[in-house]
Amino acid sequence: MNEARTILVRYDEIGLKGKNRGVFEQKLVSNIRQKFGEASDCVIYTPRGRILIETNSSLAPELAEKLAYVPGIASYSVGEPVHTDLDSMVKCGIEKVAAHMKGLTSLRFCVRSRRSDKRFELTSPEIDFEVGSRIMEALADQGLKVDLHTPEYMLEIEVGSTATFLYDHRRPGIGGLPVGSAGNVLCLLSGGIDSPVSAFQLMRRGCQVHFVFFDNRPFLGGGGNDKVRRLTKLLNLYQGCGDLHIVPFEDIQVSIRDKCHPKNRIVLYRRMMYRIAERLAKRIDCLGLVNGESLGQVASQTLENIHAVSQTVSLSVFRPLIGMDKRDIVNRAKQIGTFNVSIETQPDCCSVFMPQRPATRAKIKDLEYDETRFPMEELMEKALNNIETVVP
Repeated sequence: MNEARTILVRYDEIGLKGKNRGVFEQKLVSNIRQKFGEASDCVIYTPRGRILIETNSSLAPELAEKLAYVPGIASYSVGEPVHTDLDSMVKCGIEKVAAHMKGLTSLRFCVRSRRSDKRFELTSPEIDFEVGSRIMEALADQGLKVDLHTPEYMLEIEVGSTATFLYDHRRPGIGGLPVGSAGNVLCLLSGGIDSPVSAFQLMRRGCQVHFVFFDNRPFLGGGGNDKVRRLTKLLNLYQGCGDLHIVPFEDIQVSIRDKCHPKNRIVLYRRMMYRIAERLAKRIDCLGLVNGESLGQVASQTLENIHAVSQTVSLSVFRPLIGMDKRDIVNRAKQIGTFNVSIETQPDCCSVFMPQRPATRAKIKDLEYDETRFPMEELMEKALNNIETVVP
């Protein structure tokens, strides 16, 4: 078989763009190059509506595996280049189908072609019929059958202006838009299941996501700190880089515990987190905040409490999980590889000094009164001045 391989990268949403489509396409190509690294022996080019990556048979599987972590890709396939004539297509097709049939007594298959070069003498349906018929003739005695509706194996043919490629394994990508095409956001990362999924969802929409973690090591130890560092590393597999900012939060929590009404503690914690996160976001040029809130999931996520927290900041707050069920969030966490770290037993700082009956419908006037009872600005400045930034 030919040692050359071509990886075909398909995108969906980028194809809907107008005059700025090229900007998104080039951003996706740049992200692919970054994921591959400088040492990768490949050539990337962009015929209309596709991205093609030329490499060799030994390197292709490794590169294809990396594409699974690049937002903006709808699907991808590792293919083999052939001459643009039926005999070459049939010869390569027979080899691929025969290799797939090893150990099988039967196989339902079909051929699907895409003729981007309209100068080729046959239409796509005619290519499907001609190539499929000749493969069927060669392998019928081995149990090969045609099934156009529910095939077990699909051979895909891409007839281009410069070359023709045969593919036999279409793999799903992440979808969405390429990271970096939509600006920077700051995600409040707690270490639980939800906030890493929220960060991933914003990456899929083209955002470069940075992270902020509110730490209380004197009361909780270093377990939470270690946990969010590992979560950040996992999430950065999908975007290349995203800084983690660790905010010391213990003095603020102690002050709220000592000075404020117990039932308001959790909402007061979160109001302070939002204020600090907004100031940090503006400092590092992020245009919005991201969190893992899902409406009604816990006491701090009632509509009233979400409103009471949101009104402390002017930046947009993105809540991609707001209407999702917990089961769906868990499934997504498993898909992206953060679930096993997220479920490690380690309390977050909101659980420190937890009141017996936290307010589920906190009143803003009561919260504002509580905030006059401790040195809010002084404590925020101290926390902001002592942030630890972890650069991947």
